[in-house]
Amino acid sequence: MQSKEIAIIGGGPAGLMAADILSRQGLSVSLYERKPSVGRKFLMAGRGGLNLTHSENLESFIARYGDKADFLNPAIQAFSPENLRKWCEELGEKTFVGSSGRVFPENFKASPLLRALIARLEKQNVKFFINHEWEGWSGTSLVFKNSDGIINVNPSATLLALGGASWQRLGSDGSWVGILKDQSVDVAPLQPANCGFAVEWSDIFRERFPGQPLKPVTASFKGTKIQGEIMITDKGVEGGAIYALSSLLREEINQKGSAQLFLDLKPDLSAEAIEERFKKPRGRLSLTNYFRKILNLSPVAISLLMEASERDDLGNLIKNYPLTLNAPFPIEKSISTAGGITFESINENFMLINKPGVFVAGEMLDWEAPTGGYLLQACFSTAVQAAKGMISWLSEPKSS
Repeated sequence: MQSKEIAIIGGGPAGLMAADILSRQGLSVSLYERKPSVGRKFLMAGRGGLNLTHSENLESFIARYGDKADFLNPAIQAFSPENLRKWCEELGEKTFVGSSGRVFPENFKASPLLRALIARLEKQNVKFFINHEWEGWSGTSLVFKNSDGIINVNPSATLLALGGASWQRLGSDGSWVGILKDQSVDVAPLQPANCGFAVEWSDIFRERFPGQPLKPVTASFKGTKIQGEIMITDKGVEGGAIYALSSLLREEINQKGSAQLFLDLKPDLSAEAIEERFKKPRGRLSLTNYFRKILNLSPVAISLLMEASERDDLGNLIKNYPLTLNAPFPIEKSISTAGGITFESINENFMLINKPGVFVAGEMLDWEAPTGGYLLQACFSTAVQAAKGMISWLSEPKSS
C-alpha cells in the first residue's frame, strides 16, 4: 500500500478530510488546488462562527437530506456528527453544542482547526500543489495547468472533491461539469440552494429597506412552517427562514414560474387577538402609527402591509401575508448548490462506475441540505466513505 500514489483534486473540507484518512494509512497523497491556498470556502463558512454539524438525534439528522437521505445514510452512520466532534478534538479543537443544537468549535473560528489539520497533513507527508487547474484527462492521465504550463499525473487512484458552483471566487465554479459529461458521467443540473429569492418590490420599499430584517416572522409554504428571520434586499428576500424552505420554493418556481410564500408577521399573537386589538379606535393616528401602537409591528412589517393597502382584511393579512417569489437568486450568490453527479453514476464506495479508480465526495454529488451543520457534515462523511472505498479498491487484485 505504501507505494500507491493518490491524487486528490480540491482543497476544501471533503478533499482535506480524505487526505487525512488516506495519509494516515501510509499512502502517498498529493492534493491539487486551483487557488493559492486550501480551505478557502471552509474559512468563509467560519465567518461568524463555524457551524460544523448538529446535535439532534441521528434519525432526524439524516432525514434533513430529503430524497437523498437513504443514499447518504451509510456514510453519515459511519462518520457521524459525534465522530466529527471527536476528530476535531484530536486536532486540539474542542466543540460545544449551542442553544439551537448546532455544534461549533469552542473558539468559534475555522482558522485554528484548518491550521491544525494542515499541520497534521504535512506531518503525514501530504504534498500540496496549489495554483493547479484541473483540465480533465488525457487518456488515463490527469491534466493540470499551472504557471509553468501543462503537467500530466498518473496516480493509482483519484478523488474528485471540487465542490458545487456557489462562492465561485473561492474556487468552486462547477467547471468540472463539462469534463465529467464528456466522460459520460450523469450530472444533474447545478441549481442554487440555501439561497434568496427575487421579489418585485415597489420603488419606495426597495429604496427604504435593503439590509433590514423582518423578525420575528413565520414563513409557510405548502404545510411547512419555519419561524426565524428574513432579510430584505433590494432584489428580494433571504435569511434563515428562506434558506430552510429554498429547495421547496425553487422546485415550485421550476414547475410553475413562481411560488407564493405566506408570512405570519405577528406569530406571537392569534388572529383572534389581533382582531380584538383592531377594535381600539384609531382616532387621529396615521395607519402606520396605529399598527405600531396596537401591534408593535416593525417599520418593515408595516410597509409590507402598505404594499397591499387595497386589502381590507388586515387581520388575516398580518397572519397570512402572501409574498410572490419569482426566481432564486443566482447560483454564485447561493450558500450551496443542488444537483451534481447522480448517485446512479457511483457505487456504494463513491467510485464512478464508468471510471474505475476515480472517486467523488462532497458537494459535487447530487444532494442538498439546509444550513445548520448538515452541509459540512455530509462533505466530511462522504469524504471518509470515499477514502475508505479507495483503500479497499487499491487492495483488490487488478487484472493485467
